[in-house]
Amino acid sequence: MKLLTDCNLSTVPDAANLALEEPVTLEEIYQAIKTGNPHKAPGIDGIRLEFLKKTWEATKEDLLQIVNEMYIEENISDYQKFGIIVSIPKQPHATQVEHYRHLTILNTDFKLVTRIIANRLRPWMQDLLHSSQHCGLMGNSVFEAITTIRDAVAHAEVTRSPLCVLTIDFQGAFDNVSHEYLFEVLCKYGFSEHFRKRIWNIYKNSISSVQIHGYRSCPFPIKSSLRQGCLLSMILYAMCFNPLLCTLENPLRCLRMGRHCARTSAVAYADDVTIFVTTPTDITKLQEAIHCFEAASGARVNIQKSRAIACGSWDKSIEIMNIPYHDTATVLGFQIKNTVGESALASWTKTTAKIRAQAQEAYCRMLTLDKIIQFVHEYLMVCAWYVSQIYPPPRLTYVCVN
Repeated sequence: MKLLTDCNLSTVPDAANLALEEPVTLEEIYQAIKTGNPHKAPGIDGIRLEFLKKTWEATKEDLLQIVNEMYIEENISDYQKFGIIVSIPKQPHATQVEHYRHLTILNTDFKLVTRIIANRLRPWMQDLLHSSQHCGLMGNSVFEAITTIRDAVAHAEVTRSPLCVLTIDFQGAFDNVSHEYLFEVLCKYGFSEHFRKRIWNIYKNSISSVQIHGYRSCPFPIKSSLRQGCLLSMILYAMCFNPLLCTLENPLRCLRMGRHCARTSAVAYADDVTIFVTTPTDITKLQEAIHCFEAASGARVNIQKSRAIACGSWDKSIEIMNIPYHDTATVLGFQIKNTVGESALASWTKTTAKIRAQAQEAYCRMLTLDKIIQFVHEYLMVCAWYVSQIYPPPRLTYVCVN
């Protein structure tokens, strides 16, 4: 594949391949159970993590044998890989397919194996992923990603330098990943043949059914995609997306902020990618890189959901991949405009409106005092805390809860 040939990907050290060959231990299984969400819906096996926690002493040896049979012996039945796809609305009054997020409910033993693989891979992601990818890297978070975007907008605002902030939306990003491309990427990273076979065994002959309003469709084979709802999918997608970030680094004129700051041309958090274009001469190179990524991976840019924000002295008459210019773009839950002040005001306006709506909805419920306090701390204050990590609250912002 041209994309993988042109980009310079790092390879995993021998220590990583040796660690991935080791049998699964009881400690790894218990850690996977302990860190999992006990309230998530079970797969067709009907087993919840809470059950495994409470019966750990009685079931741990059997679990160890089952997990190692699935991982080391690569013996995973079609039943264990069976998934139930449910659709969660992304917005109120959803009426179209794209208004829903499709999650796959998986069996507990299958989730344990994929969580353990993800835990084993995570320490090595720092060596493999580009620094502009903030998902999958230990110590990085969504806040580092949005802070970089905020600082880029501030730099263009203060220096009046040309900057176009492009937010690229890939349609059905996880659903369209080619399995052939996935295994080419794993080979390029230098993962051992045994490990690649184990990943192949996870996806080989996978089948799912769609469940809507309690009705379940006939099973159908999964020929592509990384299942959303599987912890391993996020890390695998970050590795699949990494060649694009590496490709963008060389041809684009990277943005440098401050005297000693690192150069950057893009910021990514899984499939959410924001690209900084500082000169019109880079547009052709950007188009070539994205088209090459689309051809290799199966990804498709959604022009209607992608947005361009003109910052500093950027000329709006310059066309970039037919992406329309907008005054506002939403990135990782934050509102981005062409100045930091306007971005902060827009983000807090949206947040306070959301808090007000949630508070008014809760006001109609018969909640006890302790439940009201819990609701304020775990729902309302969390929204405000999230935005305040990037933008301080405006002085005159008030929230009425009744």
